[in-house]
Amino acid sequence: MRARYSPTVLGVALAILAPWQSGRAQPSGNPGSAPPPASGAAVPPAVPALSEAEILGTPDDGIHIQSVMTRITGFDQFGNGYQAQGGPTPLSPGSERATVLEPQAEIEATQGDRWRHSIHVPVDVVSMASTHAIDVMTTASKHVEAGAIDWAADYKMDAVTDATLLGGVHLENPFRSWHGGLAGKRAFADGDTVVSASVVEVFDWFDRFDIHGGRHGRTDRSSASGSVGITQILTPTTLFNVNYGFTLQLGELGNTWNSVPLSGGQRGPEILPDERSRHAIVARVAQYLPWNGALHLYYRFYADDWGIVGHTAEGELMQRLSRALYLGAHYRYHVQTGAYFFTTLAPSDGSLRVADSDLAPLGAQTIGGKVVIDTPAAGDFRALHFEVGYDRYFRTNDLQINVVTCATGYRF
Repeated sequence: MRARYSPTVLGVALAILAPWQSGRAQPSGNPGSAPPPASGAAVPPAVPALSEAEILGTPDDGIHIQSVMTRITGFDQFGNGYQAQGGPTPLSPGSERATVLEPQAEIEATQGDRWRHSIHVPVDVVSMASTHAIDVMTTASKHVEAGAIDWAADYKMDAVTDATLLGGVHLENPFRSWHGGLAGKRAFADGDTVVSASVVEVFDWFDRFDIHGGRHGRTDRSSASGSVGITQILTPTTLFNVNYGFTLQLGELGNTWNSVPLSGGQRGPEILPDERSRHAIVARVAQYLPWNGALHLYYRFYADDWGIVGHTAEGELMQRLSRALYLGAHYRYHVQTGAYFFTTLAPSDGSLRVADSDLAPLGAQTIGGKVVIDTPAAGDFRALHFEVGYDRYFRTNDLQINVVTCATGYRF
C-alpha cells in the first residue's frame, strides 16, 4: 500500500488523532467546553449556527480555464512509395513528398468541483504534394487545409470513480469524420490500483476517386473501438500500466486513389477487404530516478486479420537540470510484417492487392529530444511553459520525416 511508505500520510494521521486523544483525557463533559454558568447568572443569547454554505461560500459552477497550450508542429516528409504514381516508369514508385504545418490549441478547464473539460483543436495545412499526386490530377489546389475539434468532459462521480464523455469532428476538403464515446475509471486500494475502460465509435464520410482523378460520389467507413486497462503503483517511485484495445473497421478501408503496379505494365486500383479486426496490447513503465530524472519505457504488440504483426519499443529519459529547466531524449523502434496481399507487382485479375508502403514489411526508427522550461509567473498566471523539440523518423522502405515542434503554455 502506498500509505505504508509515506511519512506524510503518517503525519496527517497523527495530527488527526491528537485532538481526539486530548479530548479523551477530559474528566467529564464535552471536551474543551466551557463550565456551566452559575445559578442565577445571566445567560447570553444563543448565537445562530452558520450553515456550511455560509462558512465555505456557495459553490461556483462556472467554467474556469486552468491552462492553455499553443503548439505548432512542422512535418517535412520525403521518400517514394509504390502506391504513388509519377515514377520514371508506370511500375516505378512515385514521390511521397509532402510538407505539413499543424498549429494546435489545447485547453483545460474545470466546471464546479466535479467537471473537467479538455479541448484539443489541431489545424493541418498540407502543401508541396508531388506534381503527379491525385490532387493535381483532379486540378485541385496543391494546398489542403484541415481542422478538428476533440473534446473530453470528465465527471468525478465520487472520490474514486470518474466517467468521461468523448466527442469530436474532423473536416477537410474531401473528407468528414465524427467520433463519440464513453470512458471510465475507478481507483482501488487507496488509489494504488486504477482500472479503466473506454468505447469509441468513428464514422468517416469522404469522396471516392479513381486512380485517374475522376470523382465517383461518396463512400464511408466506420470504426468501433474498445479498450480496458489497469494502472498499478508498484513502489513509491514506479508506476506500471497495461492496456488492451480492439478495433473493428467496416466499409471503404482505403483512400480510393492509391494505385498498384500491374504485371501488364500499367497501374490499377487497390482492392482491399471491407472489414478489418485489429488488436493491440500496450505496456508502460514510469520510473523516477534519484538524480531528478525519470525513465519511461513503452512496448506495444499489434496484430490484425490482414496478416500484419507489429512490435514497437520506445524509451524516453527526462532529466531536470534546474527547478525550471529539464531535457528529454527518446528513441523508438518499430518492426512489422506486411499485409498478406501486399505486392509491388500484382496480376491483372480482381484479387486483393495493395502497394501502400504503410502496409509493407518494414522497420522504422525515431530519435529525438526536447528542451522544456517551466517557470513560475506573477499576476493571473501561476506558471509559464516553453518547449521546443525535434524528431527524425526513418524507415527501411524509403520514407523519412523531420518533425519540429514549438509550444507555449499558460497555467492559471
